[in-house]
Amino acid sequence: MALIKDGELIEDAFVTLGDEGVIPSGARAVIVSVERWQTDSALLTKSMERVGVLLQPDQSPDLIADDLDKISVVALHFPVFSDGRGFSQARRLRETYDFKGEIRGTGHLIRDQYLFLHRCGFNAIEVADDVEAAQWKIAMEEFSLFYQNTVDDRNPVMRMRHGAS
Repeated sequence: MALIKDGELIEDAFVTLGDEGVIPSGARAVIVSVERWQTDSALLTKSMERVGVLLQPDQSPDLIADDLDKISVVALHFPVFSDGRGFSQARRLRETYDFKGEIRGTGHLIRDQYLFLHRCGFNAIEVADDVEAAQWKIAMEEFSLFYQNTVDDRNPVMRMRHGAS
């Protein structure tokens, strides 16, 4: 998988582990399930430079809210592109919990969602390959005006129309 973070294609430093997976030798950053985090958080924070947690669509950010200061990445999984719960999870992480770390979209995402993912608080997206990543970057430029308030602090059209900031 390729990773687009803050609009740039980068090397992913994180290894995603299963619930029973052994931490690979030399790994410095891992992403684990909520269940594994709840079981092994002390060990993970002691042995890793950075730790991420993967939330499934039916898991609330409340499950990790008290630990967000120890978590570098919250990965939100999309099992199908039409499942929009990850958008709500991301906004909740940014607006309710003021999470400043990386929010990563994983799973079945399509490039048409990229701008909306960004506007809801995602700053990293896993994509299939480098070629697909180029198409995702184009999606960020397709719209310049918006009607909704979101976490990206762009003024919506109504505010601009009435001269407010």
